[in-house]
Amino acid sequence: MGRRYENIIIINPELTKEEEEELLKRIRQNIEKSGGNIIKMDDWSVRKLAYSIKKKDRGHYYYILLDIDEKNLTGIGRFYKNIDAILRHMFIRVKDDAKGPEQPPEHVIFDELEGEFA
Repeated sequence: MGRRYENIIIINPELTKEEEEELLKRIRQNIEKSGGNIIKMDDWSVRKLAYSIKKKDRGHYYYILLDIDEKNLTGIGRFYKNIDAILRHMFIRVKDDAKGPEQPPEHVIFDELEGEFA
């Protein structure tokens, strides 16, 4: 039996809706092919990044709660790194009964360093 992980991915916000849907479909298929089970998948919207990633200052955030064996996380991480449209990803181990957040976190305003407001 797998362990429960939170997975946050940041996607290039310039993708068309069709490209984004196809990418999310590929992500779901890859997780399932790796023996994972998606518990929850949420769209956290386009948000301002704390710093530029691949020359982008915004990213489209997605939250995925999944059960998967730890050994299969490496393969999913490699899959993410090979897709240019995925700017960043992160896995966090959580309790096996975790249900994930009820709603997305609040937008953070990064204004201390450069005097910018989102």
